[in-house]
Amino acid sequence: MSVRIGRIMRHEDVHGVSGTGDHLADVFEASDGTTIVRWLGKDGSTNVYQGVKNVTNVHGHGGKTEIEWLWEQEADADPMDAVFDKKLEEAGGSTAPTGLAGPPDNKEEQDKEAEAEEIAEALVEEAAETVDRVAARLAKKLLEKTVVKSAEKAAESAKVMNGPVEEEGAGEKR
Repeated sequence: MSVRIGRIMRHEDVHGVSGTGDHLADVFEASDGTTIVRWLGKDGSTNVYQGVKNVTNVHGHGGKTEIEWLWEQEADADPMDAVFDKKLEEAGGSTAPTGLAGPPDNKEEQDKEAEAEEIAEALVEEAAETVDRVAARLAKKLLEKTVVKSAEKAAESAKVMNGPVEEEGAGEKR
C-alpha cells in the first residue's frame, strides 16, 4: 500500500454541520491504511480512522461526500528491498527464491546463513525506524499545513461575520 494525500469534497450537507464545497477537509492515508482527516473551518478537528473505507462509511452519505486524491506515492518496489538484497549478498546469502532446498549442508554455509539472517533482522529494524521517522515528518507537515489553512479559513469567516474592519482615522476628513 502507498501513502496518499487528498481532500474531502461535499456536494450536499446532510446534517447541516460541515457545509458544502470542494475542500472541507485534508485527508492523509498512511502506508498501513490508517487515515487521518483534518476538518477545516471554525470548528476544525482531526480524526483518525482505521482506513479510508471507515471514512467513507461515516462521512460519505451515499456519494454526497467524496475524497479527491491529490497525491499518491508511486507504487514502486520498497526502496529498502534493494538495500536488504545488497546487504544479504554481502553476507554471502542469496536473494534468489530458496524453494524447498532445506538447511545448509556444512558449517561454513550455516554460519553465512546465520550472519545473513542477523543482517536481515537489523535491516528490518532500521527500515521500521525509517518508516516511523518519515511518517512522523509527513504527519507533522500535514498538521502544520492544516493549522495554517484552518487559521486562514477562520480569518476569512471572521471577516464575513464581522464585516470589513475600518482603519483608524479612515472616516476623518483632511
